[in-house]
Amino acid sequence: MSEEVFSTAGERLPPVTVGLFGPRKLVKTMAEVGLQITDRSPHGVKFVSAGYDDQAEAEERYLKLRDRIDSAVFPGPWVFDLATAGHWLTVPSTHLPLTGAALYAALLRASLTIDDVDLCRVSIDSLSAADVEEAYGEIGLDTADVYDIPYEGPESVAGFAAFHREKWEQERTTLALTTILSVERELRTQGIPVLRIAPTRSSVRDALETAVLLGQGTRMGAHQLAMIAVQLIPTGTSRAESGDYWQQELAVLTHQKLLSEARQVGATVARRSDTLFLVTTTHGALTRLTEQFTVAPFLGALTAQLGVPVAVGAGAGQTARAAEANALLAVEDSVGREGKVAVYLDGTTVRTELPPGRTVAPPMAVDLISPVDQRAYEIVTSIAAATAPEAGQQVVVDVESVADIMQVTQRTGRRMLKELVEAGLAWPLPPARSTGGGRPRQQFRLLTEKLD
Repeated sequence: MSEEVFSTAGERLPPVTVGLFGPRKLVKTMAEVGLQITDRSPHGVKFVSAGYDDQAEAEERYLKLRDRIDSAVFPGPWVFDLATAGHWLTVPSTHLPLTGAALYAALLRASLTIDDVDLCRVSIDSLSAADVEEAYGEIGLDTADVYDIPYEGPESVAGFAAFHREKWEQERTTLALTTILSVERELRTQGIPVLRIAPTRSSVRDALETAVLLGQGTRMGAHQLAMIAVQLIPTGTSRAESGDYWQQELAVLTHQKLLSEARQVGATVARRSDTLFLVTTTHGALTRLTEQFTVAPFLGALTAQLGVPVAVGAGAGQTARAAEANALLAVEDSVGREGKVAVYLDGTTVRTELPPGRTVAPPMAVDLISPVDQRAYEIVTSIAAATAPEAGQQVVVDVESVADIMQVTQRTGRRMLKELVEAGLAWPLPPARSTGGGRPRQQFRLLTEKLD
């Protein structure tokens, strides 16, 4: 049986997986340092490598591992910023520091491996002038003929190679120091002496230990309680014409749909009333349901499947009561927006609006539905066209009216209504009482909302 790791506060620390990304040679070094960290702390720390030969492969390598990792380490600020700007960064991340000891190590390697190199006549990219001056000052070298171009965002990298090449062609430098693999390769093919500034094992170890802490925070945060409140917004006409029976049928159907959706992330569903439901889950599951808080959970699918407006509010908190309170406040906010967006609250000042995501079922086009559903679709379209309801008005029919509209026998009309119910395009309503006695008429509400 494996041991559990506890923090100094007595909380159980969950096992974490850290992704290591960057050029293959550097990732190999990162993995070796990671083994040392695992040996010292063997209870649930795992490092997975994703090295690449070309920067263009970085996103693809990351996306292959994103569902397996709790945090990530990148080779430097450039890739980290690309991941952030490209919106493919999904976990807390850090990058290797490229100042201080990394620059000292590069200068030492240059003095030992390159003949006739003058360390006072070099060009350096990515580091700030202050970092360069501090490092040179520590080893007693002059920076009067040291040229520097700092990293100022992903767009600045495009000018690094030209910067080094210009200084070399002007005979102002004897060496180029870069942090970018592609720049190193380009300069080397042009015959320009170049070395890559690589982080030392000590700085790699610091970055990996930081990533482990970030990953533990991710895992503990993922187990924070979260709730999703789902509120049906029946129209006024639906209440007036259909009564409590229709409301109860809608509640049962909603509960079934939510159970099906919630089961996929291990959540539970509680019915508070005929129109309000609470889904209890974790913050991690909520993150998956919302695709990293970019789309509303359940909203698009339920609205399409039920044919009535739905409001959704999500809330998180340290206790069940706090999470529920935030979810209920959020769903009220969503009701105020007529269910057009879901709202997320976590008890802080953060308020996030989440638009509906892709619906589960495709639009009811002729070439996308079965022959049975196609026939039901044609029937309900014909009846709706014949009754010509006003905007927002529900269509309620019985066997006689359907038979009259479709010009068929009542027996065929009854069979048509059965097809509509089975296709989800009609709901049976409570039998209307007959003032003259006899068997009460069975009425049906047509779900013409699904024709839009």
